[in-house]
Amino acid sequence: MSDDWCTIESDPGVFTELLQDLGCTTVQLEELWSLDQESLVTLNDTAEIYGLIFLFQYETKAAAASSSSSTKNEPLSEEQIPESLFFAHQVTTNACATQAILSVVLNQGENIELGSTLTEFKDFTASFPPSLKGVAISSSEQIKKSHNAFGRTDAFLNDGKFIARNGPSEDVFHFVAYIPHSDGNVYELDGLQNGPIVVGNYSEDDDDDAAKDKTKWLSVAREAIQKRMTGDAIKFNLMAVTKDKRLGLKEKIEADPTDGSLIHHLNMEEEKRKNWELENQRRRHNFVPLCVSILKELARAKTLNPLFEDAKTRKRQKLAAGKK
Repeated sequence: MSDDWCTIESDPGVFTELLQDLGCTTVQLEELWSLDQESLVTLNDTAEIYGLIFLFQYETKAAAASSSSSTKNEPLSEEQIPESLFFAHQVTTNACATQAILSVVLNQGENIELGSTLTEFKDFTASFPPSLKGVAISSSEQIKKSHNAFGRTDAFLNDGKFIARNGPSEDVFHFVAYIPHSDGNVYELDGLQNGPIVVGNYSEDDDDDAAKDKTKWLSVAREAIQKRMTGDAIKFNLMAVTKDKRLGLKEKIEADPTDGSLIHHLNMEEEKRKNWELENQRRRHNFVPLCVSILKELARAKTLNPLFEDAKTRKRQKLAAGKK
């Protein structure tokens, strides 16, 4: 079963289209370049942040487990997991990216429109233990199909096989999710752990306004992620799962149609979506037949060998210059 899932690129355009393909069309992902509170609050003002997806490098599953232990909190047992919290074990290799995204969107209650596929999946697995939820994800043909749509296929095979990655010499990466929950806790959701991990509470003040603050949980999550960054992981990436920015901008423009900055911002978001679509088309395209045709034409024109020899000469010159 694990061989059926490919690795996919950590990219907001890829993950946004993956969710759209599953029917969750009002959500997008945004790459974060800073963890400071001001940046997170500014993004949240534009589009509500539903959760954070953290990608980090590790060597083994045991290292991933020890990295999670940097929170100094033990995973909850199955009996301790809140009934309304969706948590699934990862039982399939290479599925952690999609599983982390699902961990965010399936824990939003009525905040977002999941679409029929994910709504039915959430309802169907509501009473499942984490292990069976993981099996359900792995067994879902629609989820697997949407995930594998972004896999890099082997251009020299005709059976649609995916290129094997994460071999002995490859860097290994893992995705985990951070979300706020209605119980006031911020959870780290890592399918390789026995259960969800409580990294902190964002409503400890017993203040209704504090409990309703949709940005306060970000401070708790930021502290937990910063601890992860001080560990052995030297390569990492952070993305926010947010409401579609275009929806919020359109609402603001309706309230103030004369605000040129809002219109400009909306146009930029629309242009970004077009670029994402083009990049995803390129990811799926097999360029090998084009390259082979070009090589054949160069050979037919008797210019392939001279170009090959010229390339070798330039390579030798570069190597010689590098040794000086």
